[in-house]
Amino acid sequence: MPFSTLPNFGLNRSGLPLRLGVLRLIAVIATLATFAQWILPVIARGVFNGGRIYYSNAPSSLYDSLLPWPVLSIPAWLTITTGLLAIGCASAYLLLGGLEISSDISFMFFATSLAGVFPIFIAAFEKDTTGVIWTPGPDGYPIGWHWVVAPFLVVLLASTIIAAVRMRRLRAERRRRRAERVAAR
Repeated sequence: MPFSTLPNFGLNRSGLPLRLGVLRLIAVIATLATFAQWILPVIARGVFNGGRIYYSNAPSSLYDSLLPWPVLSIPAWLTITTGLLAIGCASAYLLLGGLEISSDISFMFFATSLAGVFPIFIAAFEKDTTGVIWTPGPDGYPIGWHWVVAPFLVVLLASTIIAAVRMRRLRAERRRRRAERVAAR
């Protein structure tokens, strides 16, 4: 069985009701937006800040910083918004879907989990004096509030478990009805 049988960028009208297609599409796009908030600063800082990506990194000895550090800071509100949107839409998709999403449960869990994991790395990009979590080590520094999204992965996990149990029951019910129809003939 493939990781997902549905195309990622579309409403999948042939296989899903419109509301589920919209929820799935929003979850996928918000997950990609959260991932982009990590990868784009990594690339930009690698190129323009002499390889210094995180606050604790030293600039590269190969070339000097082209622009003042830090290049491309991501505000916490943006990461929190996209992460919660991804997790919320994926959870709603999993809870509202029927048998039509049965082959998509694992994809929605694992792909959307990135929207809860990457904010931890985004939070460590630079110091935040109001931060309550510190990076490890003697040179640790308080990180940004982006990490607030991570605990909401529990909601996604619970939604995934509920959807998987429901799919198992729906499949058993479908098999039972099919067996009754065959026996009635």
